[in-house]
Amino acid sequence: MKAAVKCGEEFTQPTSFESDGYSIIEMPELNHEELASFNKMPRDRHSLQRHRTIRLTQYFGFCETNQWIFAPLPKRHYVQSLEYIKLSEAGGVPRYREQLQIDPSSLIARVMDNLPVDRAELFHVNVNQIRVTVNKTFKGVTVPEGPHRDGHEYSVIAVATRHNVCGGETQVIEPKTNHIVFRKTLAENEAILIDDERYIHFASNIETKHGEEGYRDIWVIEINRWKNRAYGPLHDLTSCKGATK
Repeated sequence: MKAAVKCGEEFTQPTSFESDGYSIIEMPELNHEELASFNKMPRDRHSLQRHRTIRLTQYFGFCETNQWIFAPLPKRHYVQSLEYIKLSEAGGVPRYREQLQIDPSSLIARVMDNLPVDRAELFHVNVNQIRVTVNKTFKGVTVPEGPHRDGHEYSVIAVATRHNVCGGETQVIEPKTNHIVFRKTLAENEAILIDDERYIHFASNIETKHGEEGYRDIWVIEINRWKNRAYGPLHDLTSCKGATK
């Protein structure tokens, strides 16, 4: 069991999560099977005006004898609170997701090892596997919600592959002033950890470098202490309040 603003010069200075509320880390390199799994994902049927394929598995996590254990939770619809996600197709809407076909435990463990978490706690973790494709028919919209919170304690964006694309600059934004405190186009096997209770975040669209098509493969990992989990019937009920069905 296992589990908007003009682009400018990137701020790439070293960061400390505890002081800054965000940081850049290197992720484990994916093997052939893990990379190939991005080619086998279904279309996001809640976002058909964009060419996005996606999978999601939700996990229960804990640390024991200095080892992280992640067990898949029973499959449920994915619900993000209308309080944070204003996009009509997403906020407060129970969305269907097929589950991951690979085990992302090493990716989650790398993230957890770089966050200031109490290892005596229990955790809820969402792992979203996403490919955004850009071509003559579809724009490369990476964040249709616009600048937003995900509604978790920590949000992580990790890039697996960039194929024939430019753009996709990740931005960390101070919500009261809309000031961009950090911006960077993440490279392959690079991730940004964000204090989702402190900042909102965004990523610019991708465009093809040459030819007709390109894509960007990413992981979006969302983390909460179990007592603050965004999972289960009570979370679904409170997150859907006021949503238009």
